[in-house]
Amino acid sequence: MKKQKANIRLSNVSEIKYGGIRLALRKGFNELRNKSNILSSKSITHRNVTNAYKDILSVIICTYDRPVSAAEAAKSVTAQMPQIPLEVIVVSNSDREFPKTLLPDGVRLICEPRLGLSRARNTGASHAHGEYLLYIDDDAIAMPRLAENMYNAFIRHPDCAIIGGQIHLKLPKPVPEIFLPGREALWSAYTVPYKRFRKIRGDYKLPYGACFGIRHSVLDALGGFSEDFGRCGNNFAGGEETALCYLAKNSGMKIGIEPQAAVLHMVDKSRFSAEHVRQTIYEGTVTYYRLCRDGYTGQVWTEAYVRERLKIAHAEAKRLKNHGQETAVFYKECEISAFEAVLKMIEEDAECSCSSGFTSIRSDIKKIT
Repeated sequence: MKKQKANIRLSNVSEIKYGGIRLALRKGFNELRNKSNILSSKSITHRNVTNAYKDILSVIICTYDRPVSAAEAAKSVTAQMPQIPLEVIVVSNSDREFPKTLLPDGVRLICEPRLGLSRARNTGASHAHGEYLLYIDDDAIAMPRLAENMYNAFIRHPDCAIIGGQIHLKLPKPVPEIFLPGREALWSAYTVPYKRFRKIRGDYKLPYGACFGIRHSVLDALGGFSEDFGRCGNNFAGGEETALCYLAKNSGMKIGIEPQAAVLHMVDKSRFSAEHVRQTIYEGTVTYYRLCRDGYTGQVWTEAYVRERLKIAHAEAKRLKNHGQETAVFYKECEISAFEAVLKMIEEDAECSCSSGFTSIRSDIKKIT
């Protein structure tokens, strides 16, 4: 596989090469002005949390009506014959029958007919015996020593509650015209420029679901994946792993990335479409607003902040048009539409707040002792 450039880095977040340094700096200053103080509980580590689980890695694969690809994902883990204590669980998030014969011997099948990826992930955890949980997508293929590298990362870094891995994107050939280098995250890619384990701090570096590890006891203590976030059926929503990462950070827990734990994301060619880009940008923007509004992050998206982001986005789009960057212009127009939707949400939330005494989750974040 051709080596991919890292997409988890500041230059990708700021989009300097598309918007220019001046607009990137303007965007950065706008971010800084909107920092807030979130409610943090007592600084803790997973050692403060009751652990009733076995010293094994539980790999959990949640699937919605994709039994063949889910079985391939499970096979990619078991075929490596990891030299660690391991169990593999497939959670079928559907009321349709899953053909169990597709699964390798020893893989457990759990049925969760109530739709919702967060619910399916929580159901998988409730059936897992291991203290270390690794979630991979049903269209992901384990790269060499995935399970061993993730298990060993948890053992070697006992102060980390959550550990993510790399997610390499398998691009169709020829590369679709809608694909824009640097925006691989829209298809869940997560690649880093370093090769050794690293603890992370920046919000933009938080790991996500196609290769996401968490201590079972910590997941329990944090209340599981929030079912207010995450995909449900075929929609484009997400954010449940991000919400969990923020809860962990706000409780003083550490988060790390193990680059040697990696998967290859085999995204279906049909997802390389304008509609996928539009919906993913929309849902990503709206979800981050909800995370800010509900007190998970250290940022507040005010009306003034969003209006400034819209001004910047319009200026970026104009600059891109002048340089003939048609695909990048489309991405920017999707971003503009998403921010316009967030403005409406801010207005609606303000009305709600006035009429019903709206309170943020910020005042309810559970303190873990």
